[in-house]
Amino acid sequence: MNLALAALIIAYLEIPMGVLGGIMLVDMIRSDRGRLHDLAVQKQEIASDDGKLKVTTSGFWVKKTDLNKEAKLQAACPSKDLYVVVITDSKSTIGDMTLPEHHKRTRDHMLQKMSSSSATIPLSLNIDGHPALEDEVTGTENGAILTFLHTTVDGGDNFYQILAWTAKSHWAAHKGELDEVTQSFHSEK
Repeated sequence: MNLALAALIIAYLEIPMGVLGGIMLVDMIRSDRGRLHDLAVQKQEIASDDGKLKVTTSGFWVKKTDLNKEAKLQAACPSKDLYVVVITDSKSTIGDMTLPEHHKRTRDHMLQKMSSSSATIPLSLNIDGHPALEDEVTGTENGAILTFLHTTVDGGDNFYQILAWTAKSHWAAHKGELDEVTQSFHSEK
């Protein structure tokens, strides 16, 4: 009889504990959803080590150092397989070259490095108050089919090559975000 009474008391105590556990679980899920939403809408600046080159991204992006050995600024959003690098070419070291010439040279270099590669016709833009050219380059590199948003900015003393990319299969879903990151580029002297 005492054992049955003890079991009954424990069973009655488990009901409120189960309800409290369920409430806590729902609160944890809401909290995680809220945190993910905040990261998605939160804007952050990612800067080069010297602080002179910057892009603005969502809170999901992180600064990287292993994407391209020549890049002064590197960032990634690993959860979406998105990447961006900024390569600086000083005009004093590359000779007398125009924006279209530099853009074509870097695009042609990319096309040669990849197999089954192609590029769209460059479009003229203005990024950070500077003239720029931009196209999309697609090809296979190290077994992966990638699509790049290839942008060249004439920054006065430097050309800035901004490469933002993802897998070709993700391009349609994430082109807008890569474009926003590219358009946010800012350089300081």
